[in-house]
Amino acid sequence: MFVKNLAPLMWLSFVVTGHNLNSLPTAQAEVEYTRDFYSVPTTVKTYENDTVLLPCGYKSSYRSVRWLKDEDLLMEAPYMEELLLNRYHLLSNGSLMVMDVQTEDTGRYYCEMLSTAEEKAVQAHAIEVQYAPKVFATPSGLIELPVGAVLEIICETEGVPQPAVTWTYNNETIIDYLVGNRQTHIVEIKSRNMSGNIECVARNGVGQPISDGVELLVLFAPEIRTPQKIYYSKVGGRILMDCFVESSPLAKVRWFHAGKLITMGPYYTRQDAEVATINGSSPTRYFASMRHTLVLKNVRESDMGMYECRAENTIGVHSSYMELTFRPMPCTFKISPDMQSPTSHTLVWQTESFSPIVEFKLKFRQVPSENAMSFTTLANRPEWTELTIPSDISIGPIYTTTYTLYGLYPASIYQVVVLARNHFGWSDSSKILRFATGGEVEFPNYSTESDRYGANDDLANGGDDINGGEITHNDITENSIVAEKDKTLYSSMYAFSSSSSSASVSAASLARSNYDLILNWCTINAFVIIIVQKFRIK
Repeated sequence: MFVKNLAPLMWLSFVVTGHNLNSLPTAQAEVEYTRDFYSVPTTVKTYENDTVLLPCGYKSSYRSVRWLKDEDLLMEAPYMEELLLNRYHLLSNGSLMVMDVQTEDTGRYYCEMLSTAEEKAVQAHAIEVQYAPKVFATPSGLIELPVGAVLEIICETEGVPQPAVTWTYNNETIIDYLVGNRQTHIVEIKSRNMSGNIECVARNGVGQPISDGVELLVLFAPEIRTPQKIYYSKVGGRILMDCFVESSPLAKVRWFHAGKLITMGPYYTRQDAEVATINGSSPTRYFASMRHTLVLKNVRESDMGMYECRAENTIGVHSSYMELTFRPMPCTFKISPDMQSPTSHTLVWQTESFSPIVEFKLKFRQVPSENAMSFTTLANRPEWTELTIPSDISIGPIYTTTYTLYGLYPASIYQVVVLARNHFGWSDSSKILRFATGGEVEFPNYSTESDRYGANDDLANGGDDINGGEITHNDITENSIVAEKDKTLYSSMYAFSSSSSSASVSAASLARSNYDLILNWCTINAFVIIIVQKFRIK
């Protein structure tokens, strides 16, 4: 090797022991001393495992040379002596070779040429070992927190050059290019949808970017979706009630009937299955999505009533309710193919019932015109006229009924609702149908159906209001069923009346009362025609 005997090493040990660390050169002294060197001060930027040469070419003769790193003595040797110590190789010309460079080799290096014990010349160099970033996140890994919690993530980085930090959420950048070896990110968990990977990514141009962070799993109480609220059946039928539950962690689901826990057995069974991920959606799902089905194999009359799907986990408990009934389904109005007249309107509706329908209850009332609207108050607002209509015999569960209202005011707007009754009770109300009789109508657009008539009990008990308030102009919307208009535009000659009977009347008595109205209207038409004919003769 370069060291031929132990004398230089013994001498080196002596020098290290007697070296005064307080005698390091100042920056001003370095500038003056460099004039005595052939070499120039150098900053070497390199990478790990490389070899670096720091020159030290002195113009004059010298007695010995020594190298310091920052304030630490590395090695010293007499003139023209080579010395190898660990990864440092001192060449005979005074230059220093650093082999297998490591990150700790970064720093300031000083070459000191000693002419006498008191005289020395100094030249400074530097090594900057560049290395890929390192990142450490606290906390890291899987973190489970409920909605409403606050998560603080601390990200510490290392690397040369100093890394720039970026925060990402599910690989999407949320905060870009932060500088500093310690960064903090605070996350307020406001929604169950915030589950995912939150990472701190460090990059400095050396090697590949590196990241660390947390996988956040948001915990939330069960959320229930029931696609059907009412199930219609008959004795002996088979019913499947569905209850879809999403939760984190997984929820325990129980079924109740009339407030009592259902025991699975000969009449009730259950099916529980995981809901498959929709094609094209994210493959990672941070919550449980389950379909729970209660199966009623052979429905009995005692099975009627309210059913509860109750889901519970460590975060909370939620319930959803469904009804099993033998009552008829709500009626739906159909467009009548018949021609309508200015004083009558034909209604067609359809319903389904697994038990024979006994009767229908039809309620209608006139909507005030724009001029009469201002005189309509809560005290004299229009009341409902109620008709009881016997049901026809139907083969099968579908009932289609046609009924014509006579004695209506021309150029007027009406509202109508209908219910059906079988042995098990009244159906829910139909949606409100709005129609216009022929003639000049103040509102050009009408809706065929609107929201259902208030509560079912209001209809059955003769209630007189819709949604607990007056009808406004906003109730009249598009998609109208308008009676066929005569070529002559009729202007209503009847003042709006709010004294319609709210009591139930039979169809026969209504027909008798309408006869006088029809006769009066025909007389008015004849009078108008005579005037028109005279006008043409002139």
